[in-house]
Amino acid sequence: YPDFLQDSAQAVAWTLRSLQALGGDPQRVFVMGHSAGAYNAAMMALDARWLDAAGATPAQLRGWIGLAGPYDFLPIENPDVKPVFHFPDSPPDSQPVRHVQASAPPALLIASHQDKLVSATRNTGGLAALLRQHGVPVVETYFDNTSHASLVGSLARPLRFIAPTLDEVSRFIDAPPPRTAGQS
Repeated sequence: YPDFLQDSAQAVAWTLRSLQALGGDPQRVFVMGHSAGAYNAAMMALDARWLDAAGATPAQLRGWIGLAGPYDFLPIENPDVKPVFHFPDSPPDSQPVRHVQASAPPALLIASHQDKLVSATRNTGGLAALLRQHGVPVVETYFDNTSHASLVGSLARPLRFIAPTLDEVSRFIDAPPPRTAGQS
């Protein structure tokens, strides 16, 4: 931390700058990730300092999608994560929940009730509640037949039978919630 967020911001900013020349629609850019990738997507969408430094803004995102994301994990309990976030001096502003504001793009948050690694109630449920409090459109979905790892696995053909994750993601991208008055 924070190098991987700077890398993410550079990649998103390049995409936003280059998409039209590549035949894409810069008005339909979504960021998405699973677990640590969901953390990165959340920080791109919620904490403007990363994209601002790369010459872009979260307002350019049409939405963001987080699968089993850690959005509120201080104090850090996972020993593998402690050095990444400079434990015991983990910066409070490293938490996506600290950056929720009305201008955030719409979100799709998906988690598993069976997740033993990232608390769905604290992370997905907590972030969804904060987004709603700020008037940000959020779709919150939980599955019972997935775990932390199999949630992302359910995007692939061999495991699609365990949860309609791909259907939920496709539905959100095809028809994202309208932006609210606080959003650009």
